[in-house]
Amino acid sequence: MSEEKYGLDIGTWNIRLSSLGTGTYISEKNVIAVKDKKYVIGYGDEAFEMYERAPENVEVSFPVQDSVISQIDKMQMILEYLYKKINRGKIVKNGNFLISVPTDTTEVEKRAFHELVANSRLKARSIYMVEKSVADAVGCGIDIKSPKGNFIVNIGADTTDITVISLGSIVINHKVKIAGRKFDEAIVAAVKQSEQKLIGMKTAEQLKIHLADMGEVPESSQMQIFARVMATGLPVRTSISSELVSRAVREALLPLIDLVRNTLEKTPPELSADIIENGIYLQGGSAAMSNIGGLVARETGIRVKLLKDPGNSTIRGVTTILGNSKFNSLRYIPQEKEYN
Repeated sequence: MSEEKYGLDIGTWNIRLSSLGTGTYISEKNVIAVKDKKYVIGYGDEAFEMYERAPENVEVSFPVQDSVISQIDKMQMILEYLYKKINRGKIVKNGNFLISVPTDTTEVEKRAFHELVANSRLKARSIYMVEKSVADAVGCGIDIKSPKGNFIVNIGADTTDITVISLGSIVINHKVKIAGRKFDEAIVAAVKQSEQKLIGMKTAEQLKIHLADMGEVPESSQMQIFARVMATGLPVRTSISSELVSRAVREALLPLIDLVRNTLEKTPPELSADIIENGIYLQGGSAAMSNIGGLVARETGIRVKLLKDPGNSTIRGVTTILGNSKFNSLRYIPQEKEYN
């Protein structure tokens, strides 16, 4: 029974579920497709394929907005779908759950993550929570109990968490609304202005993934996409350059780096010295962009540590905490506000 332990990281764009017993995890888009307001026709990656393509009677929605659960019933259905998938089609009851929750949110908003599992068909035995920024630190391999200061930047889909951690506690945390989708919007605007063509957010994300390069001299390349000509409204196949995409993303990213720099300036001097020595830990899905670590390092003057597979840093940390009793003090139950 002790192996029935599950880690959960619910993001705006992706949801990740890990099973300690099997040593596996699932990562899918946090999306659901509903036809005629009552028939669910797709979850996760399958539903995302319908995004920006569905007819009017099919609603493709993201149940989490700005790190807050806005549609708990739909979020519950996605969770149960993933839970059955990781358990090979079964609803395994009496599981023990550890959920990462956004740090800079209200207690009511955090409690919604707990209730998501508690009120589901999963029939959990226990439900604990851990601050997302703390899970990020563990996922980085940081000695969480150390008195040294550590600086973590997690660039998600809707928001970026900028955090200073010491002695297992959060010293500073800022959640800012500059992240992956903001970069996608910048690409959409750039293509519209420069090419006089319209593209969707899904296409913009693909351009970002394949072409965005934050290096001092970005690599020159192109990608073929379908767009709509503004003057005629007709679809057309066109090439978009990496220079256009990189410039658009860079302009959207620089205000975020300014906020990182401001946080560094507000960090206590003793911890700042540790951060200069240890560097900035860069995580989150958008941290996978080419040479983004170099840009952050150049703009802040502090070296950047970019781990492999940065998009899964949080679920790695959650799973590590879940499987090691020495991290029990990092978990809590929101209703009782008790730490154990």
